Amino acid sequence: MRQWEGRTNEPLLWSLFGGGGMLAVFTMPVLVIVFGVLVPFGGFGGAAGSYERMHGFLTNPLVSFGVCVALGLVLWHCCHRTYHALHDLGLHPPEFVRAVIYGIAMLTPAIGYSLCLAS
Repeated sequence: MRQWEGRTNEPLLWSLFGGGGMLAVFTMPVLVIVFGVLVPFGGFGGAAGSYERMHGFLTNPLVSFGVCVALGLVLWHCCHRTYHALHDLGLHPPEFVRAVIYGIAMLTPAIGYSLCLAS
């Protein structure tokens, strides 16, 4: 008897979906307020020199890795929701579309991480 017969990787995909949804709900509004409103308008000691401070902060390998993991989880959530919404609408895209949708969710954080380290 085969031990893995009938098993699927769906729990892993749905856990990534849940993690991305949690990050999207709890952290993204705070990040938008902080980096979209407070930092540009001098909420943290003036706008002068904020680019240099943020550049120094984001080029730290550990910080850029954390930001890219958070971005990847949120993108995975978005792509998973989009793919299943297509199914709910009665559209059943081919496997190529599925590979493109999930490929975007996996490649974007990797490209972002390499760009953060390159600058």
